[in-house]
Amino acid sequence: MKNKKRIINIFLVSFLLMMAVMTVVSRVMNESRTPEVETVSPASGNLRLPALGRGVVEYGKLSDNRIAEGVFEEDTLYVRGYFYDKAYAEGVLAGDEVFLSAAGGNPVRGSIAAKMYDYREDIIEVVIFPEDDFLKVGEQGEEVEFVREETRVRCACHIPNEVIYTDENGDTYIYILKAREGIAGNVTFAVKTQVHVVMQSETRSAIAEELEMSTKIIKKNEVLRDGIRVREREW
Repeated sequence: MKNKKRIINIFLVSFLLMMAVMTVVSRVMNESRTPEVETVSPASGNLRLPALGRGVVEYGKLSDNRIAEGVFEEDTLYVRGYFYDKAYAEGVLAGDEVFLSAAGGNPVRGSIAAKMYDYREDIIEVVIFPEDDFLKVGEQGEEVEFVREETRVRCACHIPNEVIYTDENGDTYIYILKAREGIAGNVTFAVKTQVHVVMQSETRSAIAEELEMSTKIIKKNEVLRDGIRVREREW
């Protein structure tokens, strides 16, 4: 009887050891076949973006008391216009350098003489004086485009452009690394997640979604698809 129990115990221990070995081998083999990916995290803070606007060449004196006294000594040409987006223009100040052009002509440097909020809450009005020969820009009544090349815009969440995909409908999305408990421990996989780009610089995009700073976004990879198992590269 004792020998029989011993044989059964030995068999059970051998079976458990064999299962453990098979689990480890299976996990190693699966890991070797699982695509390796790199991840980045979102950030918050300022982005440097161009603030774009459009205005009209005007002639005369300005009586607005918000403009520093002595700016207008005689009738002169200037541009009165608006920035397209209030968010882009909040970091723009009087005295900032801008570049103006009309009808696709060569840009002319100028500076903002004054900045004021219009009765429309989504618009910021500016008065711009050219520092170069204004005849190179346009004549009275002519429409002019202008740009403040680097404007600091506060963004709650921005991500690298290199992680953003665009589908055939123009929708933008990213892949986020998620983890779940599996038979052999935690496994990680890619989750396709739609995002809405609000504004974009050359390297980063501000998005409407406020992702946690601990979120791991997967860099672009040809093998990615929604739900695919991946493993994060260890450095």
